[in-house]
Amino acid sequence: MRVHSPLSIAALAVALCACTGTSQTSGQGGPAEPGPGSAEEAAPVAEYETFDPSAYDARPPKRTVEVTHQVPDRLLQGRADEGVQQTVEGFRVQVFSARDKQAAQDFREQVRQWWENQKGQDSASVLGSDPPIVVQYSQPYYRVRVGAFAERDAAEDALALVQKEYPNAFISRGTVTVVK
Repeated sequence: MRVHSPLSIAALAVALCACTGTSQTSGQGGPAEPGPGSAEEAAPVAEYETFDPSAYDARPPKRTVEVTHQVPDRLLQGRADEGVQQTVEGFRVQVFSARDKQAAQDFREQVRQWWENQKGQDSASVLGSDPPIVVQYSQPYYRVRVGAFAERDAAEDALALVQKEYPNAFISRGTVTVVK
């Protein structure tokens, strides 16, 4: 059997006595509400207040603050990505392919001349004012491609225009740089 020291028994007794006691507390519930017949009924302010605020201008001073910033207007209007170039997986219209580089460059010039003649018509809305006409090499062919489109719908509209002159044209996927 284990013997406990008198000090530990005294500490246990003090702890138990401190935890047990009456559940009624006094003065800890905040200020008591005066009852209907209480002698401490609220007195009107005029009875005990001697300060008269009517002699003073109670309005706050007027402030005019002008905010100056260097934030561009297009950011403030929610058009932060307008005019930004992005490289995306998109579409081009392919009009020609050949193994000969010179033949592809000559055909590119022919397409550029065709576009110069088309510019005045309604076609600028489809391909833009100056569409890229590029020669891309992918072994073993040099390919002539027109336009740069992020959306397939726009590429299909351009294809309909280009096929009037180049009936074998088709849409090809690739990395393109577009301006939003």
